Amino acid sequence: MRVTFMAIAVAVVQVAAGVGASQTTDLGAQRVDTVYMFKGSQGAMAYTVDRTGRNLPEQYAPWRFLKPVSTKGPTFEAGADKAALAEVQAKGFSVSVYTITFEPTITVPERR
Repeated sequence: MRVTFMAIAVAVVQVAAGVGASQTTDLGAQRVDTVYMFKGSQGAMAYTVDRTGRNLPEQYAPWRFLKPVSTKGPTFEAGADKAALAEVQAKGFSVSVYTITFEPTITVPERR
């Protein structure tokens, strides 16, 4: 008998800016060239303009700094992070919560 796990659902939830945040920042037309990536609890990942991460929601604390990220790459210009960058420019940060649901699958070999 072999038990394997298969990911059956991956969910990404954008957290509304300002929910549990200590502050938000409207950057207006100011171009953001670098954002700072943080990892929080419960599958939360964030981009922020605040290198310290103090403007991130307490709901997903503690936040751990991962790295600075240039916004000049293709994912920020036309890819998956484009919406996150727009939120960062509007509010100063963007939080996404990633969850993956696994379902066990049991395989029983056929008898010959």
